[in-house]
Amino acid sequence: MTTTTQSSIQLACAAMAGLLLAACNSTAIRLGGAPEASIKNCVAAAARELRVPPGSIAADKGSTPRDGVYTVNLKVGPQGRSAVCTTDENSAVLGVVYKRPE
Repeated sequence: MTTTTQSSIQLACAAMAGLLLAACNSTAIRLGGAPEASIKNCVAAAARELRVPPGSIAADKGSTPRDGVYTVNLKVGPQGRSAVCTTDENSAVLGVVYKRPE
C-alpha cells in the first residue's frame, strides 16, 4: 500500500468522526453486523436529516434485528445525543430518528 493510499484511508476515517479508526485498513468494517456501506450511509443521512455536520456523528454500535435490515446506533453532536438509523440489505437508509432521552 502506498503512502498516498494510507493517507487517504486515514483522512476518510477522521471525516467519519472516528468510525473505528483502528480498523481503517479493513475493507469490510462491521459494527454489530452492519456492513461498512450501511454505516457510511447512516452517517451521511443523519447529517442531512438531523442538520448537523458529518464530523459530529459517530457510529456507536449496530445490530441485525431481521435478515437484511441493519440498525446502527449513532451518537450525535458534542453531547452525544442518541439516534438510530436503519438500512436495508443494499445499505439504503430506511430512516434516521433521535431516540427519546432516558
